[in-house]
This record gives sequence, C-alpha cells and structure tokens, in this order.
Amino acid sequence: MIHFKRIQRITEESRQTALLALLGFASTLSTAVVFPNIGTFVRDRFVLSDTAASLFAVSYLVPHIIFAFVWGAVADRSGRKREMLVLGYVITAIFHFALPFVNNYPFLLLLRFGEGAMSILGFSIVMALAVDIAKKGHYGRVMGTLGGAIALGTTLAFPLGGALGVRSMVLLCSVGALILLLCAVLGYRYLDVSASGRARSLRDAFLVLRERPILSIPYAFTFVDRFTVGFFAVTFPLYASSVFGMNAAESGRLLAGYLLPFSLLTMPVGRLVDRIGGVRLMLAGSVFYGGAVMLVGFVPGWALLPLMVVCGILASVMYAPSLWLAAANAPEKKRASTMGGFNAAGSIGFALGPIAGALISDAFSYSAAFLAAGITEILCVAILYPILRKVLRTPMPSIVEQTA
Repeated sequence: MIHFKRIQRITEESRQTALLALLGFASTLSTAVVFPNIGTFVRDRFVLSDTAASLFAVSYLVPHIIFAFVWGAVADRSGRKREMLVLGYVITAIFHFALPFVNNYPFLLLLRFGEGAMSILGFSIVMALAVDIAKKGHYGRVMGTLGGAIALGTTLAFPLGGALGVRSMVLLCSVGALILLLCAVLGYRYLDVSASGRARSLRDAFLVLRERPILSIPYAFTFVDRFTVGFFAVTFPLYASSVFGMNAAESGRLLAGYLLPFSLLTMPVGRLVDRIGGVRLMLAGSVFYGGAVMLVGFVPGWALLPLMVVCGILASVMYAPSLWLAAANAPEKKRASTMGGFNAAGSIGFALGPIAGALISDAFSYSAAFLAAGITEILCVAILYPILRKVLRTPMPSIVEQTA
C-alpha cells in the first residue's frame, strides 16, 4: 500500500512536470519567434543601426528585470498563482498579436515592453510551480525537464520564426498569440497549485535573498550565461547577415545547432545532477563554454555549425546545475520569489548582452564582441570559485524538505 501511494505521487509529479514543461515550451516558442527577424522587421524597416535595432530585444527584456521578482513576490503573498499565470498568458497574447501592426518604432518598443512585463509573469510562476511539485532528490530531474523544454522552445523558434517571418510577420505573430491563449486554457484547467506556500507578507517575500545568501551563486551564473545567450540571440544573426550574407532562416538554422543540443541535454544533465551534485559541472561547463564562445567570431563560415553544437552541449552542463541550485535552496513559502529572482538575474544578463554586443561590434568588430562574451563567462568562474570551493568542501544544504 505504501509502495502504491509512492508510485501515485511519482506519477502525479511526472504529469504535472510534463504539463509545466509544455507550458514553458509553448510560451517560449511563441514569443521568441520574433528575434530572428530583427534584421528585416526592425533594422531594415525603420532604417536603424545595429545598436538602435537591438533596443527591440532590450525593450522586451528590461521588464523581465523589473517585474520577474515583483510578480514572484506578489504570487507568494497572494497564493493566486494559477490566476496570475492565466492573466499573464492572455495579455501577452494580445500584445504579441499587435506587434506587426505598429509602424512607429518608439511605440513598437513600448508595446514590446508591455509584452515582456506580462510574459515574465506566466514564465516565473511556471518555474515556481515546478519547484512546488519536485520531491526531495528530484530537483535536477524536474527543473532539468522544464529547462530543456524552455530551451527547445527557443531552439525551434529561430528556424520557425525565420521561415515564417520571411513570408508574413502577421501570420507569425498570430500563431504565437494563439499558442499563448491555449497555454492560458491548459494552465487554468489542469495545473495543480495545492503545494504552493504563502509568504507572511510582501516584504517577507522580497527578502528571500537575505534569507538564503547561497542563492546569489545560481543568480550570478544565470546572469552571465544569459548575457552570452543575448549575444547569440541578437548579435549573432546580425553578424551572420553582415559578414556571411545569411538571411534569417539561414542564421536561424545555425542557432538551432547551438540550441538543439542545449535543449535535449538539459534534462539528462539534470538527472545527473541529482546523483552527483552540480557545482563541479557548473564550474567546468562555464570554463569550456567561455572558451568556445570566444572562437565564434574567428572561425570561417563552414566551421560555425560544429562550433555552435559544441557551445550548446557545454551550455546544458551549466544551465541544469544552476536551476538545481536555485530550486534546492528555495524556501517553501518563497518559491515564486526565488525563481523570480533567478529569472530577473538572467534577464539582466540577456538585456545587457545585445547592448554590449552591439556597442562592441559597432566600436570594434563582431570578433571582439564574442571574445568579450567568452571572457565574461570565465571571469565569473574566477571570481566565484573561492566561494564555491567552500561549498564543495561541505554538504550541499537541503533547504526545502518536502515529503518524498
């Protein structure tokens, strides 16, 4: 009987994990399809420099920084995670559908800002619910599955977005909006939020980092990792277009070479993290990944695809451990705040990445931009290694004690 109940709990965990992974995949796919079209949809249409065109990506990412932690704290205090998730998906769908109909660049940036503010609402709550349902010892498995699904959504968004965007941006954004509405329906109908805790106050929810200082480690790594991803998402398509004459579909296929192994390997790496821990994997992956990124701007066109595949493999070795470290140390009643902070840190990196990439490439070269991105990754390891060395010498704290 006890064994049967345990199987029931594991089955429910798997079902909810699959649903959250589907929501993460679909919402990421629907909003990221615009990024491969920045060259034609933004830069060429409004006759802008690379730096000015990159503001389109930044305007979507800045509200992630502002609102990710805020929405997480509000969700922890109110306990109304399902309702907030549905609201985020519905309003994001409306903003996303309107994008191709705006012909004024400042207003387009404002609309994209609003979309970013609402999209991070649903995204952060999906991650918080994943921590809610993960049993002790399963954080790597559950968060790795979710992280892999999110990465897969981004993976497919670039070739799909490039191919559909060449035909019609109205069609592209309409499909994305429809997917978001379907996510809202699925979330409202099937998500189980019974395991969600509630913070004592909004102020208490905001103080999660002071309560768990160890969270600063995964926050720092996700900041740097997403900083380099910002180079790939925005600077790389511009680099491929300017240097190699590639269109959005061609550069999208190269980005898929980076994102596909990243998305497919994040889940098995997460399972590995549950078995052996993730700190060493995070350190080693970051060093080798930084070295690979430094080469992107120097290799000939034929070598880009294999190099992107290597970068994707190494990215999965970094991402799953940082997710695991954040989830395993999330206080029971502040999980949305914890994952909101994780997303905010990553969004700061993702927002600064395109700006840094554009500024460095405009001032120097694309090669210098990718060199700087790789060096930043290695510097993060060098700065945090003294702290992590102490962590390696002591047992990893098990902050969240859920019933197995």
